[in-house]
Amino acid sequence: MKLSQLTTGLTAAALLFSSVTASIEAASTAAASTSFKDVKSSDWYYSSIQKLISKELVNGFEDGTFKPNQEISRAEFLKLVDLSLQLDIPANLSGKPWYTPYVSAAVEAGIHRTSDFNGNWTQPISRQEMARITVRAIDQTLRNTKTSDTQLVYEATKRGILSGLTGGELGLKENSTRAQATVIVDRVLTVLNGGNLTADKRAASYAEVAYRGTNIETMWGTSIIRSFPFTEDISPNAKGTFKQMLVIDLADKNSPYRNLVPNLIRADGNGWDNDYLIAFNVIMTATKTSQNTELYLREMISNPYMNFAAIYPLNFDSKLNKLETLKIQKNKTVEVWHLVTLDKKDFINIKNGDWPFLYFDWANKQNKIYLEKEGRIFGGKN
Repeated sequence: MKLSQLTTGLTAAALLFSSVTASIEAASTAAASTSFKDVKSSDWYYSSIQKLISKELVNGFEDGTFKPNQEISRAEFLKLVDLSLQLDIPANLSGKPWYTPYVSAAVEAGIHRTSDFNGNWTQPISRQEMARITVRAIDQTLRNTKTSDTQLVYEATKRGILSGLTGGELGLKENSTRAQATVIVDRVLTVLNGGNLTADKRAASYAEVAYRGTNIETMWGTSIIRSFPFTEDISPNAKGTFKQMLVIDLADKNSPYRNLVPNLIRADGNGWDNDYLIAFNVIMTATKTSQNTELYLREMISNPYMNFAAIYPLNFDSKLNKLETLKIQKNKTVEVWHLVTLDKKDFINIKNGDWPFLYFDWANKQNKIYLEKEGRIFGGKN
């Protein structure tokens, strides 16, 4: 049944965003308006509100307000997405909550799964939950495949649907507001109509690290086929489990994770303003015992184009400032961050030349991580 054919208990002017505690009658009498007392033309969500009003998807309240900072419920947001996608909405059954047909339509279309929520449809929707629905709305291949929350959030950020909050943080557990929901649905409509969105690089980096353990695709435009974590022998006496690899553009003060690096010292004493900082998070584990022996990770992995670096001042409070040694006693472990800088020109040469990206020196440089021409990082022993 088409939406235009649907007969419900709501009048044609019923508010999409009416409060779940307000009566349907009060919501239905709100006048359609493009001007609200609490919305200014300079507000970041203004154009999205105007666009969705023109499509008769949202409306305001009787008192002439839009209430942009009011939270939106799961049911209200799902209804908005359903209407935006022009889904067929079934008739509601007697005695069922008003949102029941919208839930059914969303499940039928594959944009919502019954396992997504705990069943409380009237509670505010979180940004995590919003990401699930919207990324499935724009990509049908994600509707019927097994996906993790971290993957869906990354897909939503890299496509420009979900942006970060102040500072780029994702705020996935935070509840979404009417203003945020309006902007998100506006972006969904833009993508569905063939438009392009600009991704928030910081938010996409944080989401990619949560999903893959690295932000290589966000920073270098490359895909990765070797997933983190992975484990390699890094010496005859130790193995290393590589948990994360962060790429930081030191020339960009707004680069993801740049706030973790106030200043640097390069081992060769040269400047680093035009470098990438590559930070490897590694758990080193001793596989043998060798009395009075300690290992630094920087002594075991290298690349002739990379320069070992350390955060300055050395006592700066940063999670990257962790340069401990591993005592070679069997099963002894230590978690470290290994920092290297890479000139951007050298990076292009490594990428285009298909040169090894990282050597584990102990094995006659036979144990390598490559950066392919396509930009993929993978492990191999040649």
